[in-house]
Amino acid sequence: MRSHRPAALVVSAFVAGCYTPPEGPPETRAGAMEPTALVLQAVDAGTGSALSDAEMTVRYLVRAPIVFDASAVERVSSVEPYEIEHPVNEAELVVEVRLEADSYHRLDTVLAVPKGSSAGPLTMRLSRRLGRTASGPEPTRTEPEPVRPTGIDRSAMVAGDRAYGQESWLEATEAYQRMPAPTNEMDEYGRAYRDAKVRQGIAHVNRSEFARALEILEEVAEMQDPGAEAYLRLTQAQCAVGRNEEGLGTLALLGRLRNRMPPLEQNRVSAMIAYRRGTCYHAAFERAETTRERVSTGSDAIEQLNAFSQGAREMSPVPPDVARAVEHAERLVVEIQRSIVPGRGDGSPLR
Repeated sequence: MRSHRPAALVVSAFVAGCYTPPEGPPETRAGAMEPTALVLQAVDAGTGSALSDAEMTVRYLVRAPIVFDASAVERVSSVEPYEIEHPVNEAELVVEVRLEADSYHRLDTVLAVPKGSSAGPLTMRLSRRLGRTASGPEPTRTEPEPVRPTGIDRSAMVAGDRAYGQESWLEATEAYQRMPAPTNEMDEYGRAYRDAKVRQGIAHVNRSEFARALEILEEVAEMQDPGAEAYLRLTQAQCAVGRNEEGLGTLALLGRLRNRMPPLEQNRVSAMIAYRRGTCYHAAFERAETTRERVSTGSDAIEQLNAFSQGAREMSPVPPDVARAVEHAERLVVEIQRSIVPGRGDGSPLR
């Protein structure tokens, strides 16, 4: 364990597959080696305090500079900051990180810090596993068993929906996490719980917590009749963490299920399947390292995104979510072109 240093810059959250378009061409990867570090601090997502487990496991792998073969697996104190430091001569140090503690869901993410900087401590929020207690010293807090004498308490769902509507994503995730599970997935509360879990997954996506979103949305996908939005968001999370083949497979499954939908909904879902396919290809482009890979994946992404935009513009009327997706897809196409061939942004394929 190393002690942390004050942050020189705010770390840029670099989660593969994040669909926010880049702001410009990538920096040239060249220069002298400079010490670069990021500091992590794990906390309980529900309380914001230290984990109830005294120790946790930190696993990390340096993704960039690609020439590194640097990784570590360490069992460390959960209450102390953890520092990852390497000298780099490229624009950024990019690290895949996994945090594991016995009483919590594991957290997977990818972080980047500019060359020569020290960023952090970055707060890593781990969500508690329901029904799991810490193996270390007895915690000062105990969680009572839920009591449902006459019905199911919906206060957590109501609080989550309120926070979600206000785009208070952290508050929403914490409230939804407190919802009691249904006894019948297909009764009125069971359906409301399922839909709220989808919103919980979306809130985690909006916080770039893709691994946690993936865990929640996979749970929803196993419920009865999860709905199109659950599959579309599951694809988003799968592609964001690099599981592109699974993401495309989820879209194929949804494509088979859409035949059961009303015609207008079939059209909307078909368009959103094409959009998510394009953004999944865009996620592969963002992970590409070599020029050859960037040109190949960039061209694939442009073709998919252009095909979606063209088809969506022929819809009448164009649903609001599809219209927003078209605007985003067209921005992505321009940014891909400009990042590979500066000055070019006409949306045409690269090959």
